[in-house]
Amino acid sequence: MCVLVLAGWACESARNPGGFQRDLIPPTITLTTASGKGATAATADTQQIGSGLSLTAGATDNLALNDIQLIYSGGLIDTTDTIFANQTLKSASLPVHLSFPSNSGAGGLIQIVGRATDGAGNSAQDTLFIFLVNLNALSVVLISPAPGALASQGKYVPIEVTANQSSGIRRVGWTITPPTGQTAVSGDSVLSGAILPTSVDFIDSVLVTGTTGTFTVQGFAVDSANRRGGSAIVVVTIQSVANDVTPPRVEQTVSLRAEVSDSILVHATDPSGITRLGFIVTDTLGAVIGGDSLNFAGNSTDISKKFSLKLTGITTFPTRVVVQAFAIDGATALNRGVTSATFAVPSPTGPARVDTIVLVAGVTRAFPLAGTHIADAIFDANLGELYLSNTPLSRVEVFQTANTSFVASAIPTAGPQPWGIALWPHDTLGNYGDTIVVANSGGTEMSIIDVAARRLRWRQDLPNYVIQKYNVINSAGVYYPHVTIYDVSDRPQYIATVCRGNCDQTDSVFVLYSTTPTQSSSSPFNGKGTLRMEKLINSTDTSRLFGHFFWEIGNVAASDVSDTLRITLIRPGQQLYGNYTHTILSACAGVTVNFSTFGLGDSTFARNSGNFTHGFFGEGGNASGTYRRVMAYTTKNVIRHGGAPPGCQTSPVLANVVRDSGDIDVDFGMSRAVEVSDFISNTGVKVSAIATNFNGGTNLVRADSIYYLDEGLRLKGTSPAPIGAFGMDMNYFHDFLAGQGGSTGLGGTRDSTLRVVFVADPSGNILVFDTFFYGLIGSIPVRDPIVGPLRVAKDAGGNQLLFGVTQRGVVMLRLPVIPNPNPAPPRFSRRQ
Repeated sequence: MCVLVLAGWACESARNPGGFQRDLIPPTITLTTASGKGATAATADTQQIGSGLSLTAGATDNLALNDIQLIYSGGLIDTTDTIFANQTLKSASLPVHLSFPSNSGAGGLIQIVGRATDGAGNSAQDTLFIFLVNLNALSVVLISPAPGALASQGKYVPIEVTANQSSGIRRVGWTITPPTGQTAVSGDSVLSGAILPTSVDFIDSVLVTGTTGTFTVQGFAVDSANRRGGSAIVVVTIQSVANDVTPPRVEQTVSLRAEVSDSILVHATDPSGITRLGFIVTDTLGAVIGGDSLNFAGNSTDISKKFSLKLTGITTFPTRVVVQAFAIDGATALNRGVTSATFAVPSPTGPARVDTIVLVAGVTRAFPLAGTHIADAIFDANLGELYLSNTPLSRVEVFQTANTSFVASAIPTAGPQPWGIALWPHDTLGNYGDTIVVANSGGTEMSIIDVAARRLRWRQDLPNYVIQKYNVINSAGVYYPHVTIYDVSDRPQYIATVCRGNCDQTDSVFVLYSTTPTQSSSSPFNGKGTLRMEKLINSTDTSRLFGHFFWEIGNVAASDVSDTLRITLIRPGQQLYGNYTHTILSACAGVTVNFSTFGLGDSTFARNSGNFTHGFFGEGGNASGTYRRVMAYTTKNVIRHGGAPPGCQTSPVLANVVRDSGDIDVDFGMSRAVEVSDFISNTGVKVSAIATNFNGGTNLVRADSIYYLDEGLRLKGTSPAPIGAFGMDMNYFHDFLAGQGGSTGLGGTRDSTLRVVFVADPSGNILVFDTFFYGLIGSIPVRDPIVGPLRVAKDAGGNQLLFGVTQRGVVMLRLPVIPNPNPAPPRFSRRQ
């Protein structure tokens, strides 16, 4: 019986009595950002500290989730743990948002490790990287030694630590961590003086005393608030120099698509020390065309140096060249190493590696500050400077063409969130002053800035426009007015400048601007922008100020879907007298619009012609319709302002009297609704960029194709436009009328090489199209794809420059003459 019982017990044990199986299936967890970026440190999602840090943690389990833990490291040290009270919860999506005080030192690259645990203790994790932009954050970087560094007894390992913090660096240094006894000292640091610098570069070295093994190096810094930050850790391997017959390990880093002045980074390690480091450039046939090298004492086992390619003699692009780095060590029998097939082992194997690179046009310079986003750009030939609106950092960047560099201090008085930017016209011949107009999308004003003095001249408040739907209601035979008021955003976005008459500098310069919408605006204007105009004048006298709301683009015939429009302008006034309020479009005008489609998309582009007589607009961004609209403006037509009759009766003639009064302002220079809708019917596409030429006679819209329009918005032709890059601009001297050749052989005398447009391509090229024949006639290679504004300008010497915003900064190139094969001279024939 006992044996049977035991056997039965053993049998039941093997079968797991009760039928319970331990849960061995781990949960799943995914960390995401709104942009979809952040899977690796190289693709970290960039977020502004002012907006907080945001992510979403999603987790699932086959039975039940217990908790989600988030561990922050790097630029933010923190841990959060969310425990779920519902023990049957199988899935959860946890929105995470962290806010920071204004003096927070958090920032830089932050690694977030999310760990989900289920009820049985199984866990899974995911990693996300976010770069938190904060000028106050403490940044510490160990420049050298580089990862994979080698050392030998009696040699020095170079150490370089950089630290940055806007409030000041108190101390910067480095430490050697266990195992001990491998170096003469275990750390060093330097203290700053009474005035704390915002940036410190500490260069040092450490003597290696060990004969074998490893040691680790880490940089650190302490800021003004005594916050300590550390760099990444680098492991150094000690090797014996006895009978060293192994060549140095050499690594080169160079862009495979490079500019002639780009740099090459050469990194070499050898336990016997490095005595020489350099590189050689050959053409594809093997002839040496460049290179450089430096000699060293041989005391350092790990050296990294940047060299300029210095291939400025090459002016034809693209050109293929071959680059190879080399190093010589300090062994008794000198060993020469060249860039190897691998850098992961002490003795490189395989053939020596070379890089065949493509040299391209242009010079690229990085932006001075991280977190930069450029919304618009304009060039001033008088000073040779490009001005770029840096919206998130509220400053205007200044790029100088003479030295191809940015002004570090920029223009910090550009106002809140500068967006659109335009020149101040002096006449209608293309001349302008050293003043720019900047739209402050973070407020409701324009900043007028003296760029020569780098100072604000004045800031002009923009009026508040109240949009009203005016109806007359019949209630049992009695009529009364019913007015619906719509609150719309007054924050300016993209701008264009024009001048009227003799371009008098005191009262004839106007800014045409779109507005950046807000979701809080009254429906249907929430998320919608509008078009407006403001006279630029430094005065608080409301009788001298003038503004106009471009209702003309939406005026349609009365119907079941349209209503009468009424517009009131309100300007901020003195506290004693209150605001200035005036009706600029009364119901007496009988203007009817479809209110549901009257508002524009959330990014309506604006450009002015080179002679400041025309404006051009394209509805981009998000919009409710399946189409986008374009509008054109000319100063050649009149503005009718004021002088309205005392009022009018808006009720039926024989009914009780209902009246309205006010001005009926009309700008006959803005394209009419029928012209706007005609473009829609001809194309029906989404606008991603626009351009207009010197005299406004040719206007371009970029969407799924490039659309060529005349001054009246009539479609003349199309060219293919690759998706993924949106910038474009015409030759500065382009003054051809759309649909007309204008050059020799086409009934004109103009140079056909001027009849071109430059279009950004996602491959990194700039495509060149003829704006009359609409075909591709050339291509200019650049290093990086242009992802922001593209501008073509004329410098003081008459040379044409092209500027483009890329992911890495701004590229500038001097445009060559692009041969235009169109048209061929007419062939002589006796037959007519």
